[in-house]
Amino acid sequence: MKKLFSMFLAVAFALSLAGMAVAADDAAKPAKAAEKSATAAEKSATAAEKSATEAKKSATTAEKASKAKSHYVTGTIEALDAAAGTFTVKGKKGNVDLKAGEKVKLGDFKVGDKVVVKYADGTAKSVKAEKSRKAEKKAGAAATAAEKSATDAKKSATEAEKSAADAKKSATEAKPAEKK
Repeated sequence: MKKLFSMFLAVAFALSLAGMAVAADDAAKPAKAAEKSATAAEKSATAAEKSATEAKKSATTAEKASKAKSHYVTGTIEALDAAAGTFTVKGKKGNVDLKAGEKVKLGDFKVGDKVVVKYADGTAKSVKAEKSRKAEKKAGAAATAAEKSATDAKKSATEAEKSAADAKKSATEAKPAEKK
């Protein structure tokens, strides 16, 4: 829209310059030329104002469209048309008719599959099998538990080394006392 607005202003400027050039050439009729130039300038100014107003409206509309909030729906696929790229998911709040986005591959799914869908404005951004989402959570929890166990094992090993060193030191100190 900015480019369109800029182009329109450039054309209006060129027209106003052309009007001035015509006025300069017509030295015999300076009053008429000035009047024509003023009229052309007024018209171009009015057109520029209209264009600016339309550009602002378009920008506002574009901002609203780009700020579409993403939603999630968890449910089962009720209808699927992979060729057309459309599907329907039945969730807790009812059916949601969606169109597959660029990254979504509907060929991996069939009617009856339980899915989690992220969408905005009727277009699915991602479709994942519900099982894989739960598996990811379990895997994440298992990884966290494994990291905690490893940390605890390192602490225990460090403490055991300290204890062994202390025992060795005690044994070394006790041996000279025994020799006496």
